[in-house]
Amino acid sequence: MSQQTIDAAVKLLVAARRTGDWLEALPPEAKPADLAEAHAIQDATAAALGDTIAGWKVALPQGQVTRGIILGSCLLESPATKQASQVPLLGIEGEIGFRFDRALPSRDQEYGREEVMAAVTALVGIEVVASRFRNYPDVPVLDRTADCMSNGVYVVGTVRPDWRDHALADLEVTLAINGETVVRKRGEHPTGDPLLPAVALVNELRKSTGVKAGQVITTGTCTGMPFAKPGDHVTVTFTDFGTAEIDLPA
Repeated sequence: MSQQTIDAAVKLLVAARRTGDWLEALPPEAKPADLAEAHAIQDATAAALGDTIAGWKVALPQGQVTRGIILGSCLLESPATKQASQVPLLGIEGEIGFRFDRALPSRDQEYGREEVMAAVTALVGIEVVASRFRNYPDVPVLDRTADCMSNGVYVVGTVRPDWRDHALADLEVTLAINGETVVRKRGEHPTGDPLLPAVALVNELRKSTGVKAGQVITTGTCTGMPFAKPGDHVTVTFTDFGTAEIDLPA
């Protein structure tokens, strides 16, 4: 892992967040060579911004734990408002997330599914996907990972302490923009089990920071990623489970 690479990438990503100016790409001297370096760039970016780590988004491509920091300044409560100009990509994802009600600290022993299940409360969330890169679809995956996996904001909606009584993998979800249904699906979680990515990330983080009480994990989109426009109002509803909503004023 190259500290020079990390420092070069952090300088560019922090400037892009502070100014709102697009990056065309990370130059060769700032490109992460692997997933560990992309994660290190995230961590250093949060530190350079002076922001807190409110949680993570997580994916499991080919079984590999890939995480993106959700900054404290990017975690909102529903009903939320965010200027569209601050998250201009406006990719919208309806998700099931988890809030940690107690810490799961670093340790040598793996955390089991039941142990993680006992520590969390499920919630409905909306991720607004944003990017510091102008041509988001053409940016290499590791570069997007270094950019906190393109998180713009995460909106925490209904929190369900009784979530264990629900089949999370089989919930029907509706994503509506300005009251019109854009997506309606059932059982479309990318891993088939929303708790699976949470357990995987906990066991990745047990090797370093662990997870603190109050932090959140969001586990992947159940709605695909349709796009909103400036001025839109977005609502995500998991039937008989809960909702989250956000206004995106122009």
